Amino acid sequence: MGFFNQVANYAHKAELRESKDEILVGELIRSLSHRGWRVCQVVAHSDRQQVAFKLPGDEVLSRVTIMVDRRSGSGALTQSLGSKTVVSVAAEMRNDVADPDDLAAMWRTDLANLFKVPVRGEVRVNHQLNKVTARTFDMVDLDQMVQGHQVNAAGFVDWLLGMTDNLREHLRPHKK
Repeated sequence: MGFFNQVANYAHKAELRESKDEILVGELIRSLSHRGWRVCQVVAHSDRQQVAFKLPGDEVLSRVTIMVDRRSGSGALTQSLGSKTVVSVAAEMRNDVADPDDLAAMWRTDLANLFKVPVRGEVRVNHQLNKVTARTFDMVDLDQMVQGHQVNAAGFVDWLLGMTDNLREHLRPHKK
């Protein structure tokens, strides 16, 4: 009976380790919903969770999408990452259709972004005809927020709100 309990316990630990990103996204939805953000999209994959929120009453942002991408695999690189995961934040702003002068300025910025290598924490702005999106990403350690069955995501939510404020300020000059 002791061997069976050890095997069953091991399976639960492995499942819990692989579920930390899902636990974090659930806590994120709970915390941001209490702040008035409205969930408008949830996409769940085995190693990537994405949730989008509408921000009613925000003067700049119309939507914020958060993606938690847990790198997993059998390679040396993913094993060395441990429970570190990539968190991407995309803030979207809606505009009326732009005039030709605005389009020329937008295309210059987008063309310059094509030749840049993405850097952790860097904000990139992408223009389309009626929306402008600012994106950034960073790495977080899931073990710092999810330990066993306890979740302490308050610091993560504050960090995420700070990143959203930063993206908002990058988009504010493009608001019409």
